[in-house]
Parts: sequence; structure tokens; C-alpha cells
Amino acid sequence: MPPSLAAFHPQVVHFVVGLLIVGVAFRLVALTGRLKWTGPAATTLLVIGGVAAWVAASGTAAHGPVERIPGARDAVVEHEEWGERTRNVFVGVAALELIALALSGGAARTVRAVSGLAGIAGVFVLYQAAAHGGELVYAYAGGVGIRSGDPKDVGRLLVAGLYNESQLA
Repeated sequence: MPPSLAAFHPQVVHFVVGLLIVGVAFRLVALTGRLKWTGPAATTLLVIGGVAAWVAASGTAAHGPVERIPGARDAVVEHEEWGERTRNVFVGVAALELIALALSGGAARTVRAVSGLAGIAGVFVLYQAAAHGGELVYAYAGGVGIRSGDPKDVGRLLVAGLYNESQLA
């Protein structure tokens, strides 16, 4: 994600999470053969989600300000690594979905089943990336008050920190 778009990283990744989880769920339902419409929907969601995951994992441009927070560097690296794993798995799932479109019959069904299994593993990887991203935001205040660079936002972050510290005292 270009530096100018780094501020949109949270919006992009939430979009990715929704697309991919629903896409995997639709793929699994489609494999049962019960709801025919879920097959094309799964393909659409997983291909768009794979592309969006690629864009989101390019969000390393967003890491600079967060990485400068004292003690946050290791957490940033961990989140980036899980994000890259998520990108890799779901770009692969999207490729499987496109391959299945080119095939027919049993071969297409087999590729879609492999896509579904890879998607299940991908949801685990996606969860880890999201959990580490949440840790950055909530445990290290990564993003809160620093994303915009607006001094008013940073001031609100300081006030929130001072308030919470006073509550502990």
C-alpha cells in the first residue's frame, strides 16, 4: 500500500477479513451441493478477497509510526509476518478458484474441495494476523492518535493515557 494510502490500512484489512471468512463459509456450503448460488458467490468473494489480501499485506507502509512506539517493534514484525502468510494462503486459494473455473466435472469439484480445505487453514492464519493487529492497536496504541498525524489526535491519545493512568492510581 503506498504511503499515502497507509492510513486506510485498518479499513482495507477489515474488508479483507469479511470477504475471506464469508467466502470460505460459502465454499464449504457449496461443496455440500445444497445451495447452488453459494458456489459462484464463494468464487467471487475468494478471488476479490485474495486480491484485497495482497493489497492489505502491502500495508507495511503503515508500520513506520507504529514501529516507533517504544516496545512495539516485535509486535509489528509479528503482525506483518502473519499478514504475509495470510496473503500467501489466500492468493493461493484465489488461484485455485480460478483454476476450478477453467476445469469441469470432477476435476473442478476436486480443486474446489482443495480450495475449501486451504480456506479453512487460511481462516486460522487470518485470525492470527487479525489478533496480532488488534494487539498493536489495543496493547500498544498503534494507530490510535498517531495514524492521522494530527496534533489534536495525538493530544487526545495523551489525555486518554493520562486518564487511564489516573484511574489505576
